[in-house]
Amino acid sequence: MKSNAQSIEKVWKTSLHRLLVSGWPVALLFLGLCPSLFAQAPIAAVTGPASDKPAGFTPGWTLGTRFEGSSSSDGTVYDLGSALGYNFSRHFGVDAGVPLYFVSTPSSIKKNNPGAVSGVGVGTFFTDLRFNYPNPSLNLSSAVHLTAPTGETKKGLSTGHATWNLANHFDHAFGDFSPFVDAGVGNSVMDTRFFHRPFITFGYNAQFEGGLEYDPGRFSFSASAYDVAPWGNQTVISRVFRCGSAAKCSSGGPTKNRKSFTTASVSTGAADLVRDNGFNAGIDFKPVGYLDLEFDFSRSVPLQLNSYSFGIGIDLSWLLRPPTR
Repeated sequence: MKSNAQSIEKVWKTSLHRLLVSGWPVALLFLGLCPSLFAQAPIAAVTGPASDKPAGFTPGWTLGTRFEGSSSSDGTVYDLGSALGYNFSRHFGVDAGVPLYFVSTPSSIKKNNPGAVSGVGVGTFFTDLRFNYPNPSLNLSSAVHLTAPTGETKKGLSTGHATWNLANHFDHAFGDFSPFVDAGVGNSVMDTRFFHRPFITFGYNAQFEGGLEYDPGRFSFSASAYDVAPWGNQTVISRVFRCGSAAKCSSGGPTKNRKSFTTASVSTGAADLVRDNGFNAGIDFKPVGYLDLEFDFSRSVPLQLNSYSFGIGIDLSWLLRPPTR
């Protein structure tokens, strides 16, 4: 029975590989409309311990698809899509894509925002430069995340500016336990697998996260604390308070209200407008090597906000490689 199942799987993969090769123009068109879903966050290098790939990246083309997002009392933000990339070596790779967002505005916000509408929108074009240096003493993975202002600002899908983020992940495994530290800097606060924010930001900031992952096998568990430390002038663009015929679409002057994204489309202020900290917890399940399922929880202390997140990811990289005989 096992031999027959393996034969069926080999035939299925071979057929899909031929279909992809013959239909690559359609595949590329689809990729141009969808986001990076390799990762549980916009940057693949900071989504988990580098010990997940102790030998580094697998050289060659990569392809993945993922549906993920967060839900809270301030709205829901989901994204769906695929990402195409290439690993030049076991230590360096690139990928690119465009996110497709599904945003739902809660009724409490719609009362003060008649022009608000829930809906779908294409986000900003991005590219990631990814680095991976696994080591028995200390695993390191880093990424540079770059975006272009291609999304619609009125829907909260773009800041209207090009953005950049440098993120670094460090961990060391003690058996099934892996303490880790993430540290990054950029001019926009990135979403994470734990928290797809109901707003986006533009302004300099540093992000930190530290915690512990327990990975005994197909299931893994993580718990961590995070901190967002901004400086200088900050701009917040709401994803849930939409611009419309009856909605205000420009900043009304500096504000100190951290919940301004629920009452205005654009807010500006000092660093405290974006400052954030809290804690995360997550469960990840990999029933097979190419499928990843997860459920996460995040608590923002300043926003007094609980977010519940999920992710469904599929690694399709084998479609781009010749089937083994």
